[in-house]
Amino acid sequence: MFGKGEAAVLFTPTGFEKRYSIAVRGSRVVSRLCSTVELPDKIELPTDRPAMIAANHSSLFDLAAALILLGHYGITSRIGVNSRFFANPAAGAFFRNIGCVPFSKADRETAEKTMIDALLDRQTTAIMPEGRITRPDDQVDGVGMGRPGVSRIARASGAAVVPVGFAFSNEAWKPGTPLPKPRFGRHAVVAHIGAPMLFDTDDHVANANALMAEIASLVMAGRNGRELG
Repeated sequence: MFGKGEAAVLFTPTGFEKRYSIAVRGSRVVSRLCSTVELPDKIELPTDRPAMIAANHSSLFDLAAALILLGHYGITSRIGVNSRFFANPAAGAFFRNIGCVPFSKADRETAEKTMIDALLDRQTTAIMPEGRITRPDDQVDGVGMGRPGVSRIARASGAAVVPVGFAFSNEAWKPGTPLPKPRFGRHAVVAHIGAPMLFDTDDHVANANALMAEIASLVMAGRNGRELG
């Protein structure tokens, strides 16, 4: 188990650390303006193999939440991002500068190989297995269907997949709106982190389904904890 800043010693540097840390600090500023991110005290990470962080995706705020979460524990990660966001010059420059990996159907094999190579080099990667923002009507227990690429990457690299569930991120930045709503700390996205998962078969669809079921349980735990609190 690793607390604040303690996971930095586990993984190989990505080469993007300086700009990545700036992006983490910027995400914290955005968070203070609209929605804070509540994190567990500790994260469980594998010490004998690479690690891939996998989270649900229901809002554009999820990238800021992921940077805050990873930065809190000292993790610099190669993050998979939908290729369409790289088409915007400013956004594309930002994503490239912090080491994000563009994903689309057209370049799936190249993107997966980049992730696999990073993991084999003992860097950390992060991915949102749904591959897109999943609207509430398409969700079951807070998540959509996971794509099998997460399993292909994990199996090819021997990585453990660390599930993360973000609850209330679609309230922090509602899908379809151009900007998050300013709340100045009066709203929180709740992150729950599960134990690392190992996929022991090449049934990539079943593995993705099992991962999303675990992420769904983490999302619901975050929602129920807030309701009970």
